[in-house]
Amino acid sequence: MTFHAIPFSWMQRHTDAAVRNGWSLDDLLAQSMIELRYGDDRDVIGPEQAVLLCMNTLVASEDAMLGMARTGLPPNYPVVGAMMMLGCETLEVGLQSLCRLYRSASSAVQLQLRTDGDTATLSVHIDPAVELDAAYIEEVILLWIFGLCLHFLGRDPPIFSLTLRDPFHFTMNRQHWAVRAPVHYRDLTSFTFPRALLAEPPASRAGPSLMWDCQSRWLEYIGGGLVLTPTEYVSDSGFVHFADICRRSGKSPNSMRRQLRAAHGSFRDTRRRALVDAATNRLRTTDEDVETIAVDLGYSDARSFRRFFKTATGLTPQQVRDQEPGKNFAEDLRVVMALKAMSEQMTL
Repeated sequence: MTFHAIPFSWMQRHTDAAVRNGWSLDDLLAQSMIELRYGDDRDVIGPEQAVLLCMNTLVASEDAMLGMARTGLPPNYPVVGAMMMLGCETLEVGLQSLCRLYRSASSAVQLQLRTDGDTATLSVHIDPAVELDAAYIEEVILLWIFGLCLHFLGRDPPIFSLTLRDPFHFTMNRQHWAVRAPVHYRDLTSFTFPRALLAEPPASRAGPSLMWDCQSRWLEYIGGGLVLTPTEYVSDSGFVHFADICRRSGKSPNSMRRQLRAAHGSFRDTRRRALVDAATNRLRTTDEDVETIAVDLGYSDARSFRRFFKTATGLTPQQVRDQEPGKNFAEDLRVVMALKAMSEQMTL
């Protein structure tokens, strides 16, 4: 996994409006699994945590603009826009539809698609509630639209440049951490790409996990994504059945489901996390061969275990062993699993 160090102060600015409206920064950080050691830019945040913090702030503010625009939008607007865009026959029609959707919903949000010769530019302008917020919320919206383009095209689009209204952005005059394009200061937040992309049809259609599909594709693009797909997972003590857990606890199936959902999401998610954490710990702290670990975790052969682990994490067991010492891989997985669960909940 490639780690992108995002300064804490940059991410904290995205929570300012929610905090002004009474939400606790400490609570938002805890919900996003962000632990601070210093409380300044010596603390850095990974891409998965950054996305999770934005989503928790969206839920807290009940506003797709994170409370930063002069006029807010319902929190389901990112999903509505994605569904509408993926239903269009070309990227150009999809982006133009997205521009009209936001224009009709709020006078404080303006998206514009322009073409000039062989290039096209998508820009975002927000009328902010507080002027200092403009550059931050514009970048959030622009990155979400870029993620939609990634999912729409099904491949990495070449981005010529990214312009931001924040002259002190931590990637200014360097490559942007999330778009992989050079960043320049202008009075307009935008990204520029080849005009030929506008004629391309969608590579996929909207599905039941649309928001997660978009986010996981974007995380994979920047090198921080861990692909998690539903399959039949096991726990670290073998194949534990839901009925066995209920019987041992003395709880009814409905009560156990409610308890697990409140704490972990579902029984399947609980088993998945348990297996990934146990396997990761043994891969990182022992010299046991994969065959031994697979059998101990309830698999009949190493091939099945390797397939599960690759599907759940995006990495092979050997790649986990080859990671640099000190990287808390299990913690990264918990962040991604929380992000996936929250994304799927928002799509419903």
